Amino acid sequence: MVLTDASLEFARNHITSFYDTDFYPKPFEFHALWHSWSEVKSYLLGTPLASAHTTNPRVLPWAKARGGYRIVHQLEPLDSLIYTALVYLVAEQVEAARMLPSIACSYRIEVDDNSYFSKGSGFPAYRESCENLGDVYEYVLSTDISDFYNQIYLHRVGNVIDSVGGPDNTGREIENFLSRLNNKASQGIPIGPAASIILAEAILLDVDQFISNHHVEHVRYVDDIRIFSDSEEQLSEILEDLVVYLHDQHRLGLVSEKTSIRSSAQFLQEELQNQFQMEKLDILNEIEAGNQYGAYEPERDDYDDDYQEYDEYESYPELDAQEDDDEGENLGASLLDALIRARNFGYLDLAVLRAIIRRAKHGQIAEIAETILEDIEFYIPVINDICLYLVSLPPPSIRKIIPQLSSLCQENRINKRSVRVWMEWLFTRDTLFLADQHIRRYVYQGATASAAAAALLEGNIAWSKEAKQKVLTSASWDRRAYIYSLRVLSRDEAEKYLNFVKKNPSLTHTDKWVCNWVLAGCPT
Repeated sequence: MVLTDASLEFARNHITSFYDTDFYPKPFEFHALWHSWSEVKSYLLGTPLASAHTTNPRVLPWAKARGGYRIVHQLEPLDSLIYTALVYLVAEQVEAARMLPSIACSYRIEVDDNSYFSKGSGFPAYRESCENLGDVYEYVLSTDISDFYNQIYLHRVGNVIDSVGGPDNTGREIENFLSRLNNKASQGIPIGPAASIILAEAILLDVDQFISNHHVEHVRYVDDIRIFSDSEEQLSEILEDLVVYLHDQHRLGLVSEKTSIRSSAQFLQEELQNQFQMEKLDILNEIEAGNQYGAYEPERDDYDDDYQEYDEYESYPELDAQEDDDEGENLGASLLDALIRARNFGYLDLAVLRAIIRRAKHGQIAEIAETILEDIEFYIPVINDICLYLVSLPPPSIRKIIPQLSSLCQENRINKRSVRVWMEWLFTRDTLFLADQHIRRYVYQGATASAAAAALLEGNIAWSKEAKQKVLTSASWDRRAYIYSLRVLSRDEAEKYLNFVKKNPSLTHTDKWVCNWVLAGCPT
């Protein structure tokens, strides 16, 4: 077997501490897996991965900051565990093969007991390298790989894992696992799980080497590439060579509208030192946004490309409680002012908005909530941060915004798929939300998992009794949600039914572990 006890323990710690994907709420099924952890580990360590139940991930159209959508993913909980564990086995070998952090800046890998990326996102290093090289060289070639995650060939993933010295057969196991996720399609890795970032970096190892072989200096942040030279002609030749290499070796292409050769002075002005950048940095400094590793790390401005940003680092330095109390009023006014200024940029800047929203979440600052909800359509690309912020507010603040939320439900303004996923999650965190009939209807008419969560929150026995009749006629996420809702029933009724249904051969291992968890009272 390829998986090890250590890799599975890491996967559990990682998913417990962070998320299984950036774009969906963490599913309840993980509690069931942890409840039967010894059995889960024994199953995964003793079963060939090809025989484990692997299925297509859930997909969601996620709004980009500058318009349009990209597809993001959430794996089945057991698949997420397997994927995280598999990539753990090769993470350090991938890191050892990468170029210097001043070149391959994004997500330097430093595995600890629960994290792949103990050094942060690497964006400040990218910015610093660009500024330094821009001061040295006269010209810069800027380009971006098109639709990167979706175009990665799985066979090349397996090959590169083997080439960097991954454990025997791990490359092939990862390739085959991804192929099963893709229903045998040969291209594409999931967008959302942190493990995908490591595989993406592995794929670009030889691209960094290819550029370096042209005896020029370059910087790369995920699929954004900047190459510096004193010769515009040399950069033009390198661009042609790079286009051919990416096509021949990876079947990848470049984004035409994001490919240019400019003077370094123009590049620095347009990308790093323009008025909006300075305003952005001023806002970030004013609200003292930060993460557990120091200063806040802004994301690249063209985040709307088809790559992911892994959010391990959303927490803020611990502040003194009295300091928060003393400064709460001033901080609320500052955050509201920052939000209005960011809205006036004329486009959605993810870095600034996330900094504002997360700072408000940390301090339970309610002042920005109404302003965001009034213009909710503009903020859809950060709907996950918005809902995580709103749920952090104290009950009096939540009561104040419920009329606004109710109106949004009535006016059908929060029906986009990504918005529903998070709003339904928010509304099933507290009975305060469900006390409003419009919100309640919105939830019960939504996803099965959301309706089940509402039934549990309200003690809705009637809904759960009807759910019993749907367990065996449903599958996957819906089936497990119906099983979960049976927690509302009397112990005798739930035990009799679950012990009966567990014998049905159509149930997967995860289905049965959820049954056991519900029988145990759903401990968390």
